[in-house]
Amino acid sequence: MADRNRLGGRRNGTGPGQDKPGQSGLGADRPQLTLFTDQSVQSDTAREAGSGSLDQKRAGVALGALSSAFLPARLTQARVLAGLTKRDLADRVGVSAQAVGQWESNVATPRPENVADLARSLHVDAAFFAAGRPHKRLDTADAHFRSLRSMRASDRARSLATVEQVWELTCALEHYVHLPEPNLPVVPAGTSPREAARMVRVHWGQQHGPFRHFVATAEVNGVVVVHADLDYIERVDAFSAVVAGRPIVVTTQRRSQNVFDHRFSSAHELAHLLLHSDDDPDQSTETTLVHTREKEADAFAAELLTPAAEMRSLLPERMDLAALDRLSRDWGVEVASLVRRMSELRVVSDATMRRAYIKLASTKELRRPDPVHAYAGERPQMLIEAVRVAGSLGHSRVALAQQLRWPARRIDELLGQGDPRPKLLLTQ
Repeated sequence: MADRNRLGGRRNGTGPGQDKPGQSGLGADRPQLTLFTDQSVQSDTAREAGSGSLDQKRAGVALGALSSAFLPARLTQARVLAGLTKRDLADRVGVSAQAVGQWESNVATPRPENVADLARSLHVDAAFFAAGRPHKRLDTADAHFRSLRSMRASDRARSLATVEQVWELTCALEHYVHLPEPNLPVVPAGTSPREAARMVRVHWGQQHGPFRHFVATAEVNGVVVVHADLDYIERVDAFSAVVAGRPIVVTTQRRSQNVFDHRFSSAHELAHLLLHSDDDPDQSTETTLVHTREKEADAFAAELLTPAAEMRSLLPERMDLAALDRLSRDWGVEVASLVRRMSELRVVSDATMRRAYIKLASTKELRRPDPVHAYAGERPQMLIEAVRVAGSLGHSRVALAQQLRWPARRIDELLGQGDPRPKLLLTQ
């Protein structure tokens, strides 16, 4: 994860194999993105100067030129997202696994015919592998992962590749739309999770009361939030990173179907971005450190969403699940979270908390699923709205996909735009 001091201020988006800011029309004529309103943007705003036909650019790139401009990190990203090992890909291309490893580590460069075979095997355009577009290669130390069970290395790698692509899409959109700047407090080292949560509330002007729309508030303050059906990631329910100064939080629809889970997971990931440095822990202490950080992130999220100073006067004096259910609706958290809060604030004993969990598990009325799509303020809108605004300026979703060298459906996947509601079928 990036240094917490890089969260504020203007981001430097220059990375290996990408253009410098200002070379692609990034300038003062970009419209300011207004989130969570119906304000329309006129389509006659100035276009990006000097932009040519993307189709012509793609057609003019020969395989030989692609081979010489080959960016190894693109190959790794595509292979990981395709769910292939180096051996799997080597078998498809007809080379050795060692050759694939050399290409990815930049020891050797694939020949033009290899580039064509790689593109076919990974279902990407051959131009996908070329340098010249924004890219930030992340490793494990750059991100945080919230998993329900032990995490596979493949899930970790796919999560990292997904964050890379979310940032690439964000960067592409920022050529046309001025997104909200990151607005997070700088949290000094050694600050407790609860104090850090209070700092965020003050910084965002939410000193008291519940966050009515937590995700909307985070996005207005420059946090990119993605809630998508990432079916290729099996054992991770949320992950986050700071990429070139832009905080990014991703929650998976399969793991965070309940809106209250989604809010808590988003707050949990925000804790990692503010509290935890990018120091790569020693392997012998990694398990303990990860466990400690997860507990700290939970404590931050609980304090951010349900501040202790207010909860003490609102929680019932004894365990009352019906009262907690009503309170959960007001504060946007699970009943189970409030049960745990009562124990943390010493309103009830740990034994009472455990009995309440058992009763809660058998009481369906108190475990009603509230889907994220039913709450407009909890559905991420920043990137969706930015795509709409860019389209109104003549930069369609398809053109964005061509610029990124992705299939257009990949943008839809990252935006989570598939309709999550079940389809009603009627018979005559």
